[in-house]
Amino acid sequence: MGWNDEGMAGLGLKLTTFADMTNERALAIALAFDAHPNLRPLKVGGDPARIKVEPSLAALVEAHGLPIEWLTVRRNGKYPDFESGEIDLLPGRGGWIGSKEDGAWTFSLLGNHLNQGWLETTIAQEGALDEIAVLFEDLVVAADAAHGYVIEAAPGWARGDPKYHLLEGSWLNYFGRAFIDRAPEILSFPRARLLSTGGVLIRMRELPSDLRSTNDDLLEEILGRRAFSRKRGTSHLPTVEEHLLASPGTDAMPWDGWQERDEADERTKKFAAAKRRLEKALAERAEPSVVPDPIEWSTSFGLDEWQAFAPRLAKALSGEMTTAAGKAVLAVIENAPLDHEGSVSLNTKLGPVRLGWFIDHVDMVDAYLFGTEELQELCERLFEESCPIELPPANQ
Repeated sequence: MGWNDEGMAGLGLKLTTFADMTNERALAIALAFDAHPNLRPLKVGGDPARIKVEPSLAALVEAHGLPIEWLTVRRNGKYPDFESGEIDLLPGRGGWIGSKEDGAWTFSLLGNHLNQGWLETTIAQEGALDEIAVLFEDLVVAADAAHGYVIEAAPGWARGDPKYHLLEGSWLNYFGRAFIDRAPEILSFPRARLLSTGGVLIRMRELPSDLRSTNDDLLEEILGRRAFSRKRGTSHLPTVEEHLLASPGTDAMPWDGWQERDEADERTKKFAAAKRRLEKALAERAEPSVVPDPIEWSTSFGLDEWQAFAPRLAKALSGEMTTAAGKAVLAVIENAPLDHEGSVSLNTKLGPVRLGWFIDHVDMVDAYLFGTEELQELCERLFEESCPIELPPANQ
C-alpha cells in the first residue's frame, strides 16, 4: 500500500507499559525494531543522540543494559527534515514521580515508554504504512504494553496518557488486558484482533488521514467521552493498579529503595545539625550534678513511641528540657544512627536529671533517666499515657 497524494504531517507512535522491565524484555523490544530496519532509529543516546545503531539495536541494548533513557534519531536532516523518538526503559515497573507534603511522600508510577515519529517522506515509501502497523504490533507484544497508538501527527504532536486521557483520531489503537477487564465490549469492536498478550489491536481506519467515522463514536461509547478529555476525573480508564495486576511481575515499586535512602540521608543531616546545636548549648553552661544514688527509670521505645513520649516528658519536666539544649538532645536521639549512645544532665523542675540513650536497633531507642523517685513516677505515668498497651478483646 502506498501513501495518498494529499499529504500529511507524519505519523507518531506511542506505547506505554507497566510490565516488569527486565534485560530480556528490553532485548525483545530492540529485536522488534531490528526486524524493521527501514523504520528503526539510526542513532540513540543523549541530546543529541550520537551512538550509531550498529550492528543492531539489540547489540547496543545487550551491551548497555538497563536503565535505558535514549533519545532516538532516524532522519537527521535540516529541520524539519528530522525524525526522532524516545526509548525509556527503566528496571522494574518504570519511571515515577513523587511529591512531599506535610512530611509525607506521595508517588505516582509512570511506567516505561516508546515514542517514534515518521515524516511524510518516510510514509510515502511503498509498503511503509503496512510495515509501521507490523512494527507497532511487534513492539506491543515485546513490551506487553498497557496501551499504545499510532496517530497522524505533526512534529511536537500531543500525546495521550493511558492513566488520564486518550487521544482522538488514532489510526491504530492497542488496549491491554486491563482495558479488556474494564470494557469487555472492546473484544467485539470492528476489526479488533486479540493478540497473544491478551490485549486487543484495532485498526480504526484504512488510512491515518481518513476522516472520523462511526468507529470513533463507538469507541467513545464503550470507554466514555471523559476518557478522551484532558480534564482529570472519573472515566472508564484503568488505574495503574489494574495495569499492574494485568502484567504480573515484581511487587517492588521503583521508589522503594529511593525513599529509604532519602529518609536515611535526611535523618543523617538532621542528626548532624542537632549534634552541633547540642554541643553549642552545652558549651555555654555548667553541667548540673544529679543527686547521689539516683533512681533509674529505663525502657525500650519504638521510634514512634519515643516521638510520642519525649514531648510529654519535656513539657512535664520543663527547665532546660524546653530550652535549646533540651530540644537539641531530643533531636539527637530521634535522628541518631545505629549504635550511637550518649547522655546529658539537665536542670528541670524536679532537679537535675540525667538522660541517657542507646540506639541498638533501627527505629528503636533505649532511654535511661536518672533522678528522684518523683521522676520515676512521672516517667511511669507518661509512658502509660503515651504508649498504652492494647490488650486483646476478651472472649465473648
